[in-house]
Amino acid sequence: MQTTASIQRTAHLRPLTISIADIKAWLNAKSELFTHMSGFCVTRREVLRVHLAFVAMVLGAAAATHSLLAAAICVALAGYNVYRLNQEDKDNWLKSEERLEEEGGEL
Repeated sequence: MQTTASIQRTAHLRPLTISIADIKAWLNAKSELFTHMSGFCVTRREVLRVHLAFVAMVLGAAAATHSLLAAAICVALAGYNVYRLNQEDKDNWLKSEERLEEEGGEL
């Protein structure tokens, strides 16, 4: 039979679990600030991709004075982020325009 001390110890040892679904839901949620600034719906994933591309370009520019290889890697990472951003949102522009036309709004 377990004592109350061992039951209390095991109650405090809950595993730390982070659900991937929760993270994906957070990333796919609308970013209120950037949506308000840009005038169209922007997700947090898009905001992070744009900022990562910008940071990679800045690091590439800073690394260009010391190492051409590091600068090329940073530029490649920035290009990859822009490519993924374009691939994820390839059809979203058309769907948004079609939805606005159906609702009778102007672009």
